[in-house]
Amino acid sequence: MKTRLQKIFQRRFALPEELLFEKVSLAQEIFENYGEYFLKLKDFVELLKKYEKAIEISNKRMDEFQSFSECYVCTVLEGKGCCKAGLENEATVAIILLNFLLKKELPKEREVPGRCFFVGPVGCKLFARPPLCREFFCRRLLDTFKQEEYVLITQAIAEELTLQGILVRYIKKELEFLTGEFLYELDITGYSSPGGK
Repeated sequence: MKTRLQKIFQRRFALPEELLFEKVSLAQEIFENYGEYFLKLKDFVELLKKYEKAIEISNKRMDEFQSFSECYVCTVLEGKGCCKAGLENEATVAIILLNFLLKKELPKEREVPGRCFFVGPVGCKLFARPPLCREFFCRRLLDTFKQEEYVLITQAIAEELTLQGILVRYIKKELEFLTGEFLYELDITGYSSPGGK
């Protein structure tokens, strides 16, 4: 695995989704080889369930206070916003692996031209999302929240991202034990300049 990871992060990619596909492929390989192992660890499964519930609570809050609909209008309808092509590479191998462990589908192609690979016709299609995609609120979005709404949303997101961090560290520690390798690459966002391979 180590040699493959080194090659992935030393390559240059012509299109942003090429790097994403490499990370998805690696996460799939890890899931196929070790997914069953992780899903038999009682404490890991309990953490995973808490994380899934925390995401659902964050999503509920963001939906309740119109965050998703505002981002959809800005990104998809107006073609502005933060979710531009290339942002999909904020998703690390570890975050993609979390989606597999949670049995969540990943999109197979970019649906909205010029936008993040994970943006669909009605918004983001990624369940377990990178921290940047959860923590960042542009001025336009912040102006739509009342103070108490912003507090509730950020509290929910803080719980979600705390659990995500614990799970990612857990995965790395176990995989490093199982493989005997230091897998720093599981955390790398992996942006790459366009160019030859």
